[in-house]
Amino acid sequence: MVNELWLKALHHLDKGNFTALEEMLDGSGGFDKQIIEWFENGNFDNEPEMLAEALTCSCMLGRTETARYLLDKELDPYTGMKTWLAGPHYAVSSGHLDTVKMLIEKQIPLEIENLYGGTMLGQGLWSAVNEHKDSHAAIIELLIAAGAAIEPGTLEWWREQNVPSAETKRLVAEALNHAKSV
Repeated sequence: MVNELWLKALHHLDKGNFTALEEMLDGSGGFDKQIIEWFENGNFDNEPEMLAEALTCSCMLGRTETARYLLDKELDPYTGMKTWLAGPHYAVSSGHLDTVKMLIEKQIPLEIENLYGGTMLGQGLWSAVNEHKDSHAAIIELLIAAGAAIEPGTLEWWREQNVPSAETKRLVAEALNHAKSV
């Protein structure tokens, strides 16, 4: 059944207006419940690109259970990149540690690049400098522990960065240094 809420949701997904979509759905019964209901009712059957964006949106917003649900339905975590980042990159960038943990538990590939050329680790390092969240250090440590590839020169690059948090700078440098020595 096509209704106004569904059409507005498609518009927000298409335009990457993920926060507006969250606000709209939370005001009408809940983001998580509505996305899952639309999936189960077949609304996304003829909208695979928007379904991929729903997963990206869920990761960006830290809606871990919705992201897990969609991944359990065998969605590729990297197909929704209309906004140049896929869900895993957004989870890292937005500082959603629980979502990143879930993605790692699901054993998603860590080295897929966003449309800017950054992997999950690369996104984490960039975001820790440019869009700092307190959880970025823990996310970067988690990605390194999970086996994310570290490009040569990363530690040196990191040391030159003006990171908003001295603690984040220290913790990430330690993780990169430890990985380099292993």
